[in-house]
Amino acid sequence: MEYKVVKEYQDAPESPIRIVSGEKLEFVEESNPEGDWANWIFCRGENKEGWVPKQILAIDNGEVTALEDYFAKEHRLAIGEILVKEHELNGWIWSSKMGSPKELAWAPLNHLCAV
Repeated sequence: MEYKVVKEYQDAPESPIRIVSGEKLEFVEESNPEGDWANWIFCRGENKEGWVPKQILAIDNGEVTALEDYFAKEHRLAIGEILVKEHELNGWIWSSKMGSPKELAWAPLNHLCAV
């Protein structure tokens, strides 16, 4: 599925968190389940921190274990760009920009419109 950027997005983190399956992390906080970004957990690891989808984590008494690899790289978006969706999770799509199929990153759905 393709999406057109309808609102600019420039808030991509400079050092997005990257985790691997089986990695142990520290639970810091959970996003507001009633807010725009439900199902995200802010985690810390060795020399890294960031928001990770709750669905890919096993949480037991504050200990967090990654169940799969995850990279929080985000696109910087300009109005009019076209994105090609790979998959969707928690209000974001993992996608490539039209013409750059190997450059995958996340983009917030509230900045996009399906075309």
